[in-house]
Amino acid sequence: MDRTAELRWFRREPFPGPVVAWFDHAADPPATRSDSYLVLPDTDALGVKVRGGSTSFELKLRPRPGEPLALPPGGAGQLEEWQKWSFSRAAITRLLPRLGLPKRRWVTVEKQRRMATVPYRGGAGCNVELTSLEALDQSWTTLGFESFGPQADLVPALEVAVEKFFAAVNLPDGLGTELSCGYPGWLATL
Repeated sequence: MDRTAELRWFRREPFPGPVVAWFDHAADPPATRSDSYLVLPDTDALGVKVRGGSTSFELKLRPRPGEPLALPPGGAGQLEEWQKWSFSRAAITRLLPRLGLPKRRWVTVEKQRRMATVPYRGGAGCNVELTSLEALDQSWTTLGFESFGPQADLVPALEVAVEKFFAAVNLPDGLGTELSCGYPGWLATL
């Protein structure tokens, strides 16, 4: 099991130019993949994903609701902590039909993602990503922060990355909490 702290926004329109410019300077070249998500009704606290380009089946659980996090300059987002498990896709794929999960609840999401890592200390840090999404004939963009490392460092690593990012990116209007959520919350809006 892996644990992360995350902060993410989804938008129908691209993020402003300063955000894109930061990724042009700091991020790896774009990578493309296709993931399949199970849309579960009535919850934004459990994610089920088959990661494209791998043999990984992933479960992601948010054990408690997100908490508001104030951001400069006057923005805000939902800080969420998650627990993640990865399984062999072959073993799980045989189980899914027995669970009675209808195929229509699976959504394929095409992603073109740029990512940079902001180190914190030791083995901790935070991945910052800007991803273009295509799902159900809709185009979206997401900006996300996902920290990793020892549990005690997850939130501090995310806060340091957020501070460095927003110190370098001038967004006069900030970012709001309208669609600040994880992938399960976003998928529920499609």
